[in-house]
Amino acid sequence: MLQSLHIRNLALVASLDLDLSGGFNVITGETGAGKSLVIGALQLLAGGRATPSLIRRGEKSCEVSAFVNLSPVKPDLREMIESKLHDAGLPACEDGGLLLRRTVTENGSRPYVNGSPVTVSFLKELGELIIDIHGPHDNQTILKNARQLELLDVFAQTLPLLKTCKKQAQELAECKRQLQELERDGLQPEQLDLLKYQLDEIDHADLQPGEDEAVLKKYKLAENAKRLLQLANQAATIISGDEHSILDQIAAVFRMVREIDQHDPEKAEEFNEQLEATHDSLQELAAQFEDYAMGLDLDPEEIQETEARLELIQKLKRKYGPSMQDIFDTKERLLNSIEKIEGRGELIEKLRQNEENARRQLNKTCDELDQMRRAAADPLAKAITEKLKKLGFDKAEFSIRLDKAEPGPNGANTVEFLFAANVGEDAKPLKSTASSGETARVMLALKTVLSDADDVPVLVFDEIDANVGGRTAPVVAAELKSVATKHQVFSITHLAPIAAAANTHFLVQKTTDETRTTATMRQLEPAERIDEITRMLGADQASTAARKHARELLNM
Repeated sequence: MLQSLHIRNLALVASLDLDLSGGFNVITGETGAGKSLVIGALQLLAGGRATPSLIRRGEKSCEVSAFVNLSPVKPDLREMIESKLHDAGLPACEDGGLLLRRTVTENGSRPYVNGSPVTVSFLKELGELIIDIHGPHDNQTILKNARQLELLDVFAQTLPLLKTCKKQAQELAECKRQLQELERDGLQPEQLDLLKYQLDEIDHADLQPGEDEAVLKKYKLAENAKRLLQLANQAATIISGDEHSILDQIAAVFRMVREIDQHDPEKAEEFNEQLEATHDSLQELAAQFEDYAMGLDLDPEEIQETEARLELIQKLKRKYGPSMQDIFDTKERLLNSIEKIEGRGELIEKLRQNEENARRQLNKTCDELDQMRRAAADPLAKAITEKLKKLGFDKAEFSIRLDKAEPGPNGANTVEFLFAANVGEDAKPLKSTASSGETARVMLALKTVLSDADDVPVLVFDEIDANVGGRTAPVVAAELKSVATKHQVFSITHLAPIAAAANTHFLVQKTTDETRTTATMRQLEPAERIDEITRMLGADQASTAARKHARELLNM
């Protein structure tokens, strides 16, 4: 249910903060006072059209927000709302509620859910789960064939079967998608030889990760092996190779240290240790140069093999690269393609069997749905017709036409609500025959019949009292009161019996100063309700009889 509503700079409203109650709420006021401002605000929060003309004159933007308490709603609806939030990556509901907000500027509008920006279409999807608005608006859901089918399903109690139908339709769609994917690949058996040749070419190369860098390094070494060998041998010779080598010079220094030892043994020992360490290091370095030189002495045949390997790797990179990883990825793709081609016929046949089985199961479920809907259509139409008679349509006829359609997630039916307000008229689609007031009363009749099963928690009725008077007004009030036991109901009304039946009564008033007109809305206290209902009766506030009548209506 709507727990609070906040409006800033919307049309004639400068600022409005309302705490709302469950049950039956009415909104009254003089003609032109701006009673529809609440509906306009809720339309915005339900994804309705937003234009700069909604912004209060002199302001740059307007904003509407509402807190929707989900605690009283049915578990299935709460689960559906939470699932939508999760799928859209939005924050979950906190404190058992949903925060809706929408701002409008000259450049457009921005909707938010739980503080996060969303698209208008998402807000509309969410809004249709929470709020049903019925009146002179272009978004009356009852006029949509899809919504009519949902209402029939609620009455027919097809929800478990409908869930099965949706699942089967998804399975059928997945089979079709896989078949289309195979066909889209365009892999033909005659391509098999080429693919196998390419796979064999890569397999025969027996490439290893990182091998290209290792072979290139080895090739560069081979290219410069002669000069490197010369340098390594020269270095080894300088260190230890002839009588003028560094090690030979160090031997001379050893002889000098032995002479020093005769005069300064302590210092000579220190020099001797350092010389021995240097001598050992140089010997090791000379050995390393010799080993390096031996490794560079490549066999011409080995050099040729390195060149051939490098050329093969570069060739495969040009064909399947440019990197080694690309070659490995190409190999995987080739394996998958070959597997698809070799098993394509078998796979296609299997998918076709799966598709046929899925279609057969879906058709069976659709037939069961069709039977349940047809069995429920006439009883629902008769129940609504009876309700409409109580609501002032003595001669009206309501019927439901079911037609066959292609099997899909919602079965294999299209539905049309047909309405004839008077005797002798042909029943025509509700969307093309009923006025806004008639549509609202049809919706009231539906909601009364479906009050136990319908999930939408918030119902808004505007102009439901159009052409209603006399004995019909209390009946309309009683029906609204009845629906309000299972839903939160808002009704804009001019009729005193309807206003008196409400649990909560709001008054809209318009004030004008020299420069601005402002609309306000507030909840009436019990004594104020007597004043307002007296006004609605068309009587002077001083009329004792009218005020007595107002009290009687409130006490009924």
